[in-house]
Amino acid sequence: IERIVTMNETQHDNVKEYYGKVLQTKADLQTSACCSIDDMPQNLKETLSRVHPEVQEKFYGCGSPIPPALNGCTVLDLGCGTGRDTVMVAQQAGPTGKVIGIDMTEEQLTVARTHKQFHLNQFDLPETALDFRHGFLEDLGATGIADNSVDVVISNCVLNLSPNKEKAFSEIFRVLKPGGELYIADVFADRRIPKSLAEDPVLLGECLGGAMYTEDFRRLLVRLGVNDYRICSSRIL
Repeated sequence: IERIVTMNETQHDNVKEYYGKVLQTKADLQTSACCSIDDMPQNLKETLSRVHPEVQEKFYGCGSPIPPALNGCTVLDLGCGTGRDTVMVAQQAGPTGKVIGIDMTEEQLTVARTHKQFHLNQFDLPETALDFRHGFLEDLGATGIADNSVDVVISNCVLNLSPNKEKAFSEIFRVLKPGGELYIADVFADRRIPKSLAEDPVLLGECLGGAMYTEDFRRLLVRLGVNDYRICSSRIL
């Protein structure tokens, strides 16, 4: 029996290898794509100070996609990694909210799950407030996320890693409730990335090789019925 490996599987495997084996802490990063906490609102910096140090040290993101007014919301954190944003959102959503973190890298999820109880205690939250699941952005159904079940979706520098971005965004809009919102921090390019750079394992792993051309992003959203998006803030890498 011959097993055929698809491009999607290969890219997923490369990304899992990079985040599960190559990167151990932020000191291993070779580019400036991941940003400092200086880009975070003051109220979130205070919450971050209560997040477990190992979670902070092994979390890789490029911004702060956490909106205000999350109390009581069901929030989905795509590509949650070690769960830094997930637990901060859980604090914002409060005891009546629920935050689900999804990631495909078991090593990252192990860290998130190891410190789950620490964060529940730290923010005085019930067991139901935090849930970490293994899965892929392109198939949220496999993780048990139903249609029209999520108030807010967030993602911090992960959608660029998806080998099938249209499927990933399609899944996002499937699970969002009518009137639900998507907040992402990600890397975009002012032109299409050449194949030689897009396939470079370091550039791909550090969120540069998979960056979408902004016009392709706009066209993708239009195809999915989303005719408008707003840039809240930006910086040049």
